Amino acid sequence: MVDQAVTLIGRPRVFYSWTTDEQAAELRAGGPLFSRSESPGKGRGLAMTQLAAFAAQASNPVHALAEKLASDVFAKVRFSWPNPWATLMGWPGETYGNQLLQVTLRPEAWVASFSQRGQLVVYDANDAIVPIDIAAASPERIGAIYFESESSENTNYCGTFSQGAVAFREFVLGNLQMVQSWSLATPEISARLEADIAALQAFSTYLACRELPPAQAEWSSAAQCAVRGETSIDPRSSLYRYNLALGIPSELYWPSQENLAALIAALKVSLPKGEPLVVNPGG
Repeated sequence: MVDQAVTLIGRPRVFYSWTTDEQAAELRAGGPLFSRSESPGKGRGLAMTQLAAFAAQASNPVHALAEKLASDVFAKVRFSWPNPWATLMGWPGETYGNQLLQVTLRPEAWVASFSQRGQLVVYDANDAIVPIDIAAASPERIGAIYFESESSENTNYCGTFSQGAVAFREFVLGNLQMVQSWSLATPEISARLEADIAALQAFSTYLACRELPPAQAEWSSAAQCAVRGETSIDPRSSLYRYNLALGIPSELYWPSQENLAALIAALKVSLPKGEPLVVNPGG
């Protein structure tokens, strides 16, 4: 897990999105990469709903950029994360599918960072901040939106990405201009999943021998706080790095031996099958 912590927002170029057999078939039949403005029964999702609400608050450059992103550049989206294993289990009662889609952004793409606290910042690939006036003049350069949900008024978590009692983070994709390639069932995807399986097996062995995870409620709080460095867990530990790699620290990711075994089994079942497909939108 050493190299899987998600802390530098602008640098990731490769993202993974779990999708259903039906959606994968649509893509293989020539369907568009970004085809849905809303998820059935779930609306646009919290990230885009909150971004649109933020855009409506004022008309200065940062709010104008938010409006352009919410209404135009990211009109149709997919939700993703740099680590495929870290979103496969999702939330209890929700399934995203077991077909793994890999999306690679162009080197010149920027990444916007947005939180429910009303902060919108844009980063380049070196994780340097792009001035808002420059970003607002070229919103088509933004290839992804990193979103942190905010804690509810009745929770005491220190983390910046809580929604209710549990937090989440995600990258929203939707700008085809900044997509270098997307793919299904490639050897590269298989190799990434095999590497994740091996890493999780090693993590499970390490915990069993040396490090007991905290109780679930304590772990959930620590996972949320880890993003801000506000945690009692040793930052050199494998558990700390595991927490920083997560987008969804739901109860299904509490690092018990049983949960880790279930995650590893789910990854093995999801190893790609079928012909590889690679699409380069820009030719």
